[in-house]
Amino acid sequence: MGTVHVGRHDERVQSSVGSFIANLPEMLGAMVLDPRRLVAVIEFEDVRYVQYLVEPTGRVIAEVISNLNIGDAVALSSEDEERLRSAGWSEPSPGPKPNWRYEADDPAGLMKIVSMSRDVVYDVLRERDANAVSVRIFEGRYAASPCEDFRGRTSVLHLEARRGVERQLEGE
Repeated sequence: MGTVHVGRHDERVQSSVGSFIANLPEMLGAMVLDPRRLVAVIEFEDVRYVQYLVEPTGRVIAEVISNLNIGDAVALSSEDEERLRSAGWSEPSPGPKPNWRYEADDPAGLMKIVSMSRDVVYDVLRERDANAVSVRIFEGRYAASPCEDFRGRTSVLHLEARRGVERQLEGE
């Protein structure tokens, strides 16, 4: 099997933001060395999140919540989005890439993801070291994005579109 302990997609480990940030290089490094496709979802008390998909090839995709697919809710201000844009995160788009995103496939890129993630957590999401965080690490099934594994559970717009297609197929 792999080198990283994984659980079910809904199995959470509670920690603090400070501990998560301190252990992020080791966590991602271990995930890169593991032969499986792994997903790590880090959810803060206000339900905003960062997440990581690590492919068996070593490619790492880091994502930060966006305002897409969350209905009328606002996860990030326009100033927050500008910080992400300036830091080099790719903008979200409807479809398989609805979150802010950064990809890396070498050690330098992985360390950039660690640094960018730290900045996002503290400067964009405004978390503090003592704040609680839940961590989920599990085996992923899809290659395009960490959110592919959650699309049916977390995407408001996707669910509504899917229901519309199902109604059309049923002849309603």
